[in-house]
Amino acid sequence: MALRRIVLRAVGALVAAAVAVAGYLLVHGDFQRWSDESALDGACDGLLDRNTVRDVLGPGAVEVEHERRGAGLVGCEVHIHDGGTAEIRILDTAQVGQPWDSLYTGSSSALAVPVGQGWTGLFGADPDAFGPTDPFRADEDEKVTTSLVLECTKESSARGLSVTVETTLDKTLDDPANRPEFARIAASTAVKASKTRHCGAKLGKPVRSLDLPVNEDEYKPLSTADGTCSGISAARGVATATETDREGAPHETCRLADADLRTRYVLEADYGPYAQERLLRYEEESSEDTPSTDTPAHHRDRDGRMSWTAAKCLDGRALFTLQPLYERGEIREYPRDNADLAYERAALKAFAERSANAHGCSAPVTP
Repeated sequence: MALRRIVLRAVGALVAAAVAVAGYLLVHGDFQRWSDESALDGACDGLLDRNTVRDVLGPGAVEVEHERRGAGLVGCEVHIHDGGTAEIRILDTAQVGQPWDSLYTGSSSALAVPVGQGWTGLFGADPDAFGPTDPFRADEDEKVTTSLVLECTKESSARGLSVTVETTLDKTLDDPANRPEFARIAASTAVKASKTRHCGAKLGKPVRSLDLPVNEDEYKPLSTADGTCSGISAARGVATATETDREGAPHETCRLADADLRTRYVLEADYGPYAQERLLRYEEESSEDTPSTDTPAHHRDRDGRMSWTAAKCLDGRALFTLQPLYERGEIREYPRDNADLAYERAALKAFAERSANAHGCSAPVTP
């Protein structure tokens, strides 16, 4: 999330003196910037834990930018001189689907992994942050995203909260000891937001360990899959898988590829506000055979549209989809006979059933 930077030039000696003594507060519409020590107390509507932010980002001079965008969403950016940076956004999930924000699902080339440890959330980064080092980027800090979803109690005025934090630190993700540092601000913000907003959510434990995000080229034989691709059988042109664990992940992905590592299918599962957001986007497209949680379907027309099914969960409905891969805007011309259609149904069924069971949902309807 990139927050717009706004600079107002102080006019006159009186303003300059005030800046020198007490830092500065700049206001333009709903944007504000502070640069004094008390800035952390008011950042993101006071929802940050000051001590945690300092521990993670460092002791240097602080600059905070605050931004409010529409009902139910507040964001801010904290930058520590000679330290780290955190970009934070807190969203009331009742506002999911509004044009100003989107829930985090990971990068296009790396699968986000579940935070686990009692949290519903994702931990992800671009491959540059944990893959082979680019000598031209060797001095750049690493940028990592942690996104947590909180389900509020029925007594709360909020349906739920989403807390997403993009943390930039001069630490490598390759070292397992560093990874929890990238998630600490998100966890502490979630705790404070739940209390301040009277959400009453069930919270996770302190994050002690995290897996690396999964690069798109990290394939394994499909027969050995034990995460999001588990239970799916190999078939003609489908031999390998790219997957993650699924513990507490609000968004899951399984990629199926052939023996030459060319992706054939992408299967995805969405829960809670993630399912809500995805369904709203399909509705906005106003296309035929739009996926819904009420009418499962297996559909493969000449445009290669997806297959989908759904399940009932305690926090609403979950959506499961299977899509063929597009390459340069076109679907690969694999055979589409009855055997292929039967395999797609079986793959979606296996994926949806195992995912729904892991999340405590009902058995999905077979498309």
